[in-house]
Amino acid sequence: MTRKLDSKDRSDGDRAVSRAYQLEFWPGMAAYAVVLTGVLLWGGLDGNSPWRFVWAVLPVIPALWIVRAVLRHVRRIDEYQRLLLLQGLGGGFAVSMIASVTMAFLEIAGFRVPGVGWIIYGAGMLGWIITGTVVGRR
Repeated sequence: MTRKLDSKDRSDGDRAVSRAYQLEFWPGMAAYAVVLTGVLLWGGLDGNSPWRFVWAVLPVIPALWIVRAVLRHVRRIDEYQRLLLLQGLGGGFAVSMIASVTMAFLEIAGFRVPGVGWIIYGAGMLGWIITGTVVGRR
């Protein structure tokens, strides 16, 4: 009896929650990729037009759909999965904050890094992935 409870197989409910998340997440990600491609090809981000700023923030719209999918997923998952997810997010947030403070101090010292926002974003996402993997294995 307990052997079945200790199984690593996902339950029907877990699979349904995962399926619902996938159905909400991937259309947003596809829309993000399409909009981002359009912005990079036709946005003229390196030009002088004031419209370049509108083009630059256009990918945020489908990214908000992704945020919505993640928030809905957090509401659907059970307490343990929520704890693991939030620990991963917390680790990513901490890494992002350390990266931003580090880059800010380097900038104060005169070291300018182009694309610093992407460095901070990448560090935060990597921190989320690593923290999520570590806490998930415990």
